[in-house]
Amino acid sequence: MKRFLPDSIAGWVIVVLIASLAVSQVVTLAINDSMRSRTATVLGHFGLAERIADVVRLVGAVPAEQRPALLGAFTSGTLQVGWNPSPLVDGPETVDPRAEMFSTVLQSALWDVSWKHLRVAFAPAMAPRALDSSGGRPRDRTTSVGRTLDEIIAEHSRVPVLQVSLQLDDASWVNFTAPFVEAPQGLPVRALLLLALAVIVVVALSIWAVRRLTEPLETLARGAERLGRDFNAEPLPESGARELRQATHAFNLMQERLQAFVRDRVQMTAAISHDLRTPITRLRLRAEFVEDDEQRRKMLADLEDMEAMVDSTLAFAREEASTEARSNVDLVSLVESVCEDRPSVSLEFGPGVEGRLLHVCRPLAIRRCLANVVDNAVKYGGRARVWLGASAAVITLAVDDDGPGIPLADQQRVFLPFERLDASRSAETGGTGLGLSIARTIARAHGGDVTLANRAEGGLRATIALPR
Repeated sequence: MKRFLPDSIAGWVIVVLIASLAVSQVVTLAINDSMRSRTATVLGHFGLAERIADVVRLVGAVPAEQRPALLGAFTSGTLQVGWNPSPLVDGPETVDPRAEMFSTVLQSALWDVSWKHLRVAFAPAMAPRALDSSGGRPRDRTTSVGRTLDEIIAEHSRVPVLQVSLQLDDASWVNFTAPFVEAPQGLPVRALLLLALAVIVVVALSIWAVRRLTEPLETLARGAERLGRDFNAEPLPESGARELRQATHAFNLMQERLQAFVRDRVQMTAAISHDLRTPITRLRLRAEFVEDDEQRRKMLADLEDMEAMVDSTLAFAREEASTEARSNVDLVSLVESVCEDRPSVSLEFGPGVEGRLLHVCRPLAIRRCLANVVDNAVKYGGRARVWLGASAAVITLAVDDDGPGIPLADQQRVFLPFERLDASRSAETGGTGLGLSIARTIARAHGGDVTLANRAEGGLRATIALPR
């Protein structure tokens, strides 16, 4: 069930809006249909009851010999009237709910008429001919009025018949027969089409409005994700509602302050590293005058380590402050060039790599990222095997070595600047502990990452993952 639910604010707002609109429309239609049906039925009852009451008043006001002619004048296609010594409705008064309701309405209409008994019942539908009040004259069915009358007569011929028998004070009965037309259930097709059109328009406008309101949130999310890849990204446009503009402005201000903070620290680090070159050079010259060969050799070795650390620190600072432009690069050629420069490195291509593998990135930075990982594998594992593969979502560069591996507890610690593990290096290998740190910085600046894992058959696997 959860997978069918939306996972965005816009989706939830749209679902809630549509559900609320549907529920409100259904409830409104149900109430409207119920009230319309009841109102139409009551009005129909009152109209027919008034007609019957008027006939009864006239019948009671004329002599008996004039009643047949008078009642014949009142007979029409929707009301047949007869004056008889016996009732049309046999048996006791009906208990049918519809008949009982009409009986109540008719009694209220006969408030000024004297009568003895009232019987109401329903009978099967009337024959169409009995409803035709044209008097034998042919009706012009080519006109809209004629066709409408035919439709009314046909409709009345399919409804049940209401029969009313009313006994007067002289014991005679006035009998009435009329089609009982109930209010139609449900809405007509035209109303349903108009309702559907209104719902579609409201939903479309709501979706547009919700998307317009939530689009700045998506832009803010993309900006935060982009900041993780490109620290020097441009500020986001401040648009949308007032609250969203405030949130975007706060994000842009935070980004500006972070950029200034990192820029100051990088410049300071680069300046310190650069300034250290001069005293290191002076110390190197002074070391040459040391007479003890062993001491001179140790001092020069320490100075070489210091110089290597300064160079690595400057390289790290340059990488942090790099503004290299992104371009569409063939990663196959780039990886091949890195591996060809190192004789102890082999290369293998996996699925998704067919001749060329284009990717938008900073080519020099990616080259350095891979070179640092490969060099690290060669230093501590003797040789390196590089594997390049790609899927629809990610490009993977795996570098395997045959070294001792790294304990699981230390696999994150080695990414810290200047962090070196004694168990994974010897005095001859050198290194300053910045290679993996620079590699991970470059990968994360491209939205990816560098991870380490010990292989089951021995050695270490470093994986560079870059999102496509």
